[in-house]
Amino acid sequence: MVAITAFAQDEGGFREPGLQGPFRVDMDRVVDGWRFNLRWREGPQTRRDGRYHLGDVHTPTSTSTRQDCEREAGLAVRDFVRSYVRGRRLRARDVRRGRDPRVWVGRLEVDGEDLSSVLLDLNMAIPYHDSPRNPELRMWDCSKNELLMQSLEGVKTKGR
Repeated sequence: MVAITAFAQDEGGFREPGLQGPFRVDMDRVVDGWRFNLRWREGPQTRRDGRYHLGDVHTPTSTSTRQDCEREAGLAVRDFVRSYVRGRRLRARDVRRGRDPRVWVGRLEVDGEDLSSVLLDLNMAIPYHDSPRNPELRMWDCSKNELLMQSLEGVKTKGR
């Protein structure tokens, strides 16, 4: 059984239906801290394997960025996410279309813990709302790089 929920997308009251889930998925590739290639194990037939974005956060990007200051931080966050999800149970929740209609966006649970919340708590992400109605592009604030790198060092020493 698939539950359909509605999400408020903007202040104008526009609502886009979403599929609540959770849906079992496997990670094929971590592109960045917020972009992945997933294989769907369950869920609606309309889902195809492929690109999936976290719909509520943005991390630095290691590829396709115009900001040189973003690349190093993007690679570090990508590597953190790779190690964080490796061998763990993954579930996609609150799945819907984002700004790019070819890409599914939503939340990703890693052993029941929301990946977006983990990234925000560790200063590796900033809030962002991926919606077709949101004109704001994803843009990393490089002034946050120092805090991000300190958080990564703290994670390494704690062995998370």
